[in-house]
Amino acid sequence: MALLNGLTEWPYGPIKDQSHQQPSFGDYFYAMTMSSNHSKRRDKYEQYLADEDEFDLHERAKRRRILIGYASAIATIATTSVLSTSGKALSIHRGRVPGAKTIKRERLDVAQSCHDMNDRHFRRRYRMDKESFWILLDIIEPHLPSTGESRVRGSICSIPNGPITHTARLSMALRIAAGGDPLDIAVNHGVSDAEPTESFWLVVDAVHKSFQLDINFPTSHEAQYELAQEFRSKSTIGITNCVGAIDGILMWIHKPTDQDCDVLGFRQTKFFCGRKKKFGLNMQAVCDARRRFLWVELRYPGSTSDFFAFDQSSLKCQLERAGFLREGLCLFGDAAYANSSYMCVPFRSATGTHDHFNFFQSQLRINIECAFGMLVHRFGMLRKAWPVNVSIAKTNSAILALCKLHNFCIESNSGNDISTADVGDSSHIMMDGGMLLPRIDRVDGNEDTVRWMYDDTEDRLNALLDGGDHRDDHADADRRRYREHREVTPRHLIHNYIAENGFRRPPIRDIR
Repeated sequence: MALLNGLTEWPYGPIKDQSHQQPSFGDYFYAMTMSSNHSKRRDKYEQYLADEDEFDLHERAKRRRILIGYASAIATIATTSVLSTSGKALSIHRGRVPGAKTIKRERLDVAQSCHDMNDRHFRRRYRMDKESFWILLDIIEPHLPSTGESRVRGSICSIPNGPITHTARLSMALRIAAGGDPLDIAVNHGVSDAEPTESFWLVVDAVHKSFQLDINFPTSHEAQYELAQEFRSKSTIGITNCVGAIDGILMWIHKPTDQDCDVLGFRQTKFFCGRKKKFGLNMQAVCDARRRFLWVELRYPGSTSDFFAFDQSSLKCQLERAGFLREGLCLFGDAAYANSSYMCVPFRSATGTHDHFNFFQSQLRINIECAFGMLVHRFGMLRKAWPVNVSIAKTNSAILALCKLHNFCIESNSGNDISTADVGDSSHIMMDGGMLLPRIDRVDGNEDTVRWMYDDTEDRLNALLDGGDHRDDHADADRRRYREHREVTPRHLIHNYIAENGFRRPPIRDIR
């Protein structure tokens, strides 16, 4: 009660007794109640004022941001207008760093350049003739992205140095595939350093979207019979059983990244081929007598055997289906595969008639090695390891696209003959640690006056072939499964045909 002594006014009006008498307990209770209510109301009012201030701050900040956005847009439009009217190059191309200056480049007129280039020089640089180049462009052009030629020059979306035409895209892609240096290609075509590689991947996608270039193993018996007749013309004793030649090749890559290994489910060591001392992929393929690919598959790393890669392939499942192959036809492969009703392989440690059989069988089987040789000799980028920044999935896609282009070149006027490599391309491949191919690289310095033709002895890719000829990843029981079939195999029939007719392999000195 002492706290109330001397009070003459309560928080909400005068006290009941203005005299100096002692306030009663009722007066004290009334004063404390009114003071508490006043404190609560004051706190709520102060909180209300604080909320109002915060809301105002947010609103002012929002209005500021809107005004800044409008001002920026107006300034951009004004700057664009000034630059376009003054003739200065714009630097607002999508994907460029704000404020970056435009590097003035003059685009190469590829059509005129192709017209001025002689045929031999063109084939050396593009690995096909001029007519094939334009036919290929007509096939893939609908699947290439827009060049931006319809844009008005000087507008916000214009291309500073002009559009990159589809002809230039294909030109750069083929130069990359031939093994050319991307920096030299960029300078020659008047584009940025990244455009040649970008063009290559655009063309790869366009090739896969073009159904005319698809690789399909023939399913009709009539088409299979025609393939067998083409092989018959290459056999000196008229073997009619071969519908295709099969083998595997190591596609050279750099050591794969941990991310690729996680995606594919293989350890990095699985990609290392101990026989060839390289990281790579096991590519299985079948070709016809003209050395066109009928089937290509890249599913397993470089250490995989040819037997296992084929045993797990989609083609093997088709061949085992009753009625898929015409009766009496089969594939011709080397000893890495297992002999069966749809696979004819040579005898191991052969003598006598078995040795004669091996020779005549190899006459047809060798076509797949020739097809691999032509593929690598035509496209020099396969002579070196694929860049480490290219994923395994993209590598597979690119290799398959090159196989499709290989078929296209054979079916077009380019045929089976390939011009020697461009000197600059060979130098770039060697500088990147690629393989030296003396006959096509012309290291003797002589100028090529005739078209280069693949030789199965001098041009054999020993650094890439036969890497899958081993049994490290499968047991003998896996091979015995093929021998459990009791039917007469094509190898048995062909061997009897050779023995009954007395066909003999020529002496070694007369083979070449």
